[in-house]
Amino acid sequence: MIILLNLLLVTGLALLLAKTAERAKLPRLLGMMLAGVIIGKYTQSVLSHKLPAVVAETVFLSPSVFQPLQRDPFLDLNLFSLSWSAMLKKLALIVILIRACLGIDRKTLTHIGQPALRLGLIPGILEACLVAYASSMLFQIPPVEAFIFGWVIAAVSPAVIVPQMLTLKEMGYGQVRKVPTLILASATVDNVVAITLFDSCLDFNTTAPQHLVMAILSIPIRIGLGVAVGYAIGYALSLIFPRFKENLGPTAIFLLAAIALHLTELELAWPVASLIGIMAIGFAILAQDPDLARQLARIFNQIWKVAEVVLFVLIGAEVDLSLVAEAGLVGMVIIGLGLLGRSLGVFISLAGTELNWREKFFCQISYLPKATVQAAIGGIALTMVKNGDLQLTNGVETGQLILAIAVLSIVIAAPLGAIGIKLTAPRLLKPDEDLS
Repeated sequence: MIILLNLLLVTGLALLLAKTAERAKLPRLLGMMLAGVIIGKYTQSVLSHKLPAVVAETVFLSPSVFQPLQRDPFLDLNLFSLSWSAMLKKLALIVILIRACLGIDRKTLTHIGQPALRLGLIPGILEACLVAYASSMLFQIPPVEAFIFGWVIAAVSPAVIVPQMLTLKEMGYGQVRKVPTLILASATVDNVVAITLFDSCLDFNTTAPQHLVMAILSIPIRIGLGVAVGYAIGYALSLIFPRFKENLGPTAIFLLAAIALHLTELELAWPVASLIGIMAIGFAILAQDPDLARQLARIFNQIWKVAEVVLFVLIGAEVDLSLVAEAGLVGMVIIGLGLLGRSLGVFISLAGTELNWREKFFCQISYLPKATVQAAIGGIALTMVKNGDLQLTNGVETGQLILAIAVLSIVIAAPLGAIGIKLTAPRLLKPDEDLS
C-alpha cells in the first residue's frame, strides 16, 4: 500500500512539472526529468519494499535482469535501484522504439536508407574523435582512455529524439522529405556504433589491439543480424497476433515486451544489435499486415503515456548535480567541441541529399540531445576501476571524470536539443500542405 502511495506521489510530481514545462512552452520531458532529479536523492529509504524475487522472474521471464539480486530471495522494490531502473528504462525504450517503427514502411525505409546510415555513423565518429582529442590534451591521458570519454559522450539519445520526431510526424512537419523518420531511424544506428566501440575501448587494456579492429568490423554484422532476427520475429508475430483479436492488447504488450527484453539479453552473448532488431520487428509487422500495425500503434501510443513518465523520471534520477560542478568549465569545453563535431558530421552526412538548408539545420539541432546512453554507461568505467577490472592512468580519478562529464552532457545537451527541436520545427519544417 505504501509503495503504491509513493508511486502516485512520484507520478503526480512528474506530471505536474511536465504540465508546468508545457505552459512555459518547453518540452514535457524536461519537467519529468526535473522530477527525477528532485526525487532521485530522496527515494532510497522511501521506495524500499520487498517482493519475492521468484515472482518477478516469473512475471518478466528474464532472470538475467535480476542477476545482482540472486543471492537474496526477496527483490527490493526501490524503483530507483540499479536493477529496477535499468529494467524499467529498457522497457520504456522498447515501447517508444516499437511505436516508432510501426509507422515506417518499406518504401520510406528504402528512400532514407543511405542518408540514415551516414547519419548514424559520421556525426558520432567525429564527435567521439574531437572529445577524445580534447580529453587527451586536457587530462594527459593515452588515446584509448580518451576514446572511452569520446564514446560515452558521443551517443545521441533515442529517448529524447524519437518521441519528438513522432509528434512532428503526427503534425505533418517534414513529411514530404521524411525528415523526422530519417532522424529517428539513424539514431539507433548511432547508438549501436557508440556502445560497441565503448565496450571495445574498455576491453583494449586487457586484450590484443586486434580486438578494436574486430569490434569495428562487427558493426555491420551486428546491424545485419539485428535486422534479420527482428524481421523474422516480426513476421512470425504478424501471423500469431490475428488469432488473438479479442485480447490483442494484453497479448501484444506481453509478447512484444518479453521478446524485446530477451533480444537485449541475446546481445550480451551474440553480435546482434538489439535496438535495430526491436525496430525490425515493427517494420516486419507493418509490411505483412498494415491493419494490425495500426492497431498495435494505437495500443502503444496509450502505453507511452505511462512509459514516458517512467523513462524520463528515471533518467533524471541518474543525474547527480554534485558531479556537474566536478566536471566544471573543462567538461563544458569538451562537450561543446564534441557537439560542434557532431553538427559538422550531420552536415557532411546530408550533403548531396534532397534536403534544403533549413531541414539540414533542423537535423543538426535534432542530433544534439544526450541522456539515455550516458545515464546507462557513464559510470561503468568507474565501477570497473573500483573492482580491479580496468586500469586507467589516474585510476579512480579518471573514472570519476568520465562519469562527471557524462552527467554534465545530459544536463547541457538534453534540454538544449529538446528545446531546440520544439522551437525550430515549426520554423524550419513546413507542414506537408505548404510543400505541395
